[in-house]
Amino acid sequence: MKKLTTLQKRVLRFIIRQQKKIGAPPTIREIAEYFNYSSINSVRQHLRLIERKGYIKVIPWRARGIEVVVGFEQEQSKNEVQVPLVGAVAAGKPITAVENIDGYISLDRTIFKGGDLFTLRIKGDSMKDIGVLDGDIVIVRQQADARDNDVVVAIIDGEATLKRFLRKPGQVILRAENPAYKDIVVRSNKDLWIVGKMVGVMRKC
Repeated sequence: MKKLTTLQKRVLRFIIRQQKKIGAPPTIREIAEYFNYSSINSVRQHLRLIERKGYIKVIPWRARGIEVVVGFEQEQSKNEVQVPLVGAVAAGKPITAVENIDGYISLDRTIFKGGDLFTLRIKGDSMKDIGVLDGDIVIVRQQADARDNDVVVAIIDGEATLKRFLRKPGQVILRAENPAYKDIVVRSNKDLWIVGKMVGVMRKC
């Protein structure tokens, strides 16, 4: 891996710092403002050079489309792993496809072992009785099946939802952990796509 110039290191440090601070990389305009560049083209040039040297991956046409490559030991602890933060789910695409990713979250790999993890920002209070609140980020291990009482992320009509999984004769029930919400009853497995099981939750203090 080629060495970075001093300025390239500063840009990369800022990207990693923002990733840790807000859970997503900065936009090109935010980088330009931080370094007092009058043109975002200068930032694009820096990012292209940093990408060529193998430290980042730039995802075109995404506002926060900068992925820090895991393994940059000078900036990123060997005990950290970058996990995708999933936003809107694109129909027919895997949940961690580029089209679905809003950014990346740093997790401690000594706590969350193994791969196949993603994170999802929760909207609403349907799972408040198990301590998952509006705005929380849940950590999910990808898997296509579930056992009774697992808390899972399921895709219904292109939307990701976090619910308690219950299997009944001829149907599956997705149950909220809030009595104000009714059960979601799925009468055919073809209408339901299980994409993962919740293994943790994060909350900004």
